[in-house]
Amino acid sequence: MIFRLLFLLIFISVNSYAVVKQDLSDNQYIQKKPNEITSNELLSPLPDDKLLGDPKAPILMIEYASLTCYHCSLFHRNVFPKIKEKYIDTGKMLYIFRHFPLDYRGLKAAMLSHCYEKQEDYFNFNKAVFNSIDSWNYYNLSDLTLLQRIAALSNLKQDAFNQCINDKKIMDKIVNDKSLAINKLGITATPIFFIKLNDGKSYIEHNKVKHEGYKELKYLTDVIDKLYGKAIVK
Repeated sequence: MIFRLLFLLIFISVNSYAVVKQDLSDNQYIQKKPNEITSNELLSPLPDDKLLGDPKAPILMIEYASLTCYHCSLFHRNVFPKIKEKYIDTGKMLYIFRHFPLDYRGLKAAMLSHCYEKQEDYFNFNKAVFNSIDSWNYYNLSDLTLLQRIAALSNLKQDAFNQCINDKKIMDKIVNDKSLAINKLGITATPIFFIKLNDGKSYIEHNKVKHEGYKELKYLTDVIDKLYGKAIVK
């Protein structure tokens, strides 16, 4: 089973993937095939995204990360709390987190996050995993004890835990979402940040708003402040 999951993470097929996108003109949901999804659509909020902040905020940040990525953990421990306080909590920026699992346990952690339907619980779970990066058993890469402990602390019952980490539909969705990120946005590693004006109407090349790798606070504040200045002028 582990080898099958690793195979799926490395050799991803997008042929059977369908994504749900909201048509704002009539508030209906339509299905699109992979070759119909554009990078511009991926750089806008999607119906199943988990959001932090005001959906109408002038700036949008989308992060692709793996819950087992050390540099992602470093960002969420040292930088993100300050970004959240300065921009998200003040209504200046909308933040979206999307999973891009790099390994077996990253995939299982992403699957488990789907057990948490409330946005607050979802982000708290991600935070707990990032904060526990040093507690993984690196001698056994299939050991999910850490995830079991975090789930228990959040009062998630063992039955629900088992159901979530073995749900094939959830697994397929996460793997296919990753394939879209690879094929449409050119993502190969984490963390990756897309920071742009929160305006789904205007087209923008994804490479022009892509920021790869761990970023210090000053780097991100410079990028966000410059964009916010443009948003205010508009």
